[in-house]
Amino acid sequence: MANQNTGSGYDREHLGLMRRIRIAVGLIVLAAVVFGLLLGFAVLRDDGMRPDYRSGRPIVYLRTAHSFRRGDPVVLRLPDGNIAVRRVVATSGDSVDLRGGIAYINGLAERGSYSFTRTDPRPDGPAYPIILRAGEYFVLGDAREDAVDSRSFGVVRTADLLGRPLT
Repeated sequence: MANQNTGSGYDREHLGLMRRIRIAVGLIVLAAVVFGLLLGFAVLRDDGMRPDYRSGRPIVYLRTAHSFRRGDPVVLRLPDGNIAVRRVVATSGDSVDLRGGIAYINGLAERGSYSFTRTDPRPDGPAYPIILRAGEYFVLGDAREDAVDSRSFGVVRTADLLGRPLT
């Protein structure tokens, strides 16, 4: 029996091309879902966390992170609308006081190798001491002299944090 060719070469090429297009579209949709739901992307516009995070640096962050501990860097939207990275220095139930250029968390001087400058309160910032309620965080920039942080805008709620930086 003779081998019968049921389709032309053009038909097979067309089907192969259509299959590749469907795969490409599927990958694009998958990437959009991953970046839309799981990951975020931003370009930093401040130097409040230098030297690790500088203005102009692109960052990718994990959106699903909603539980943070002291010392964790977090991504948040500042009151001016810019996205920034700051460090959690106090969490729910902690007390924060700023005296003599030092941050006191639960009565103890803040410890961490991430800041070497003074932590002075801002004249237009919150009154101290502050006791954080459930779902509240106190965040500071590592470059304390330049950082817009909880000293300026007060505590940050879990819902206001965009996630954890991955880069």
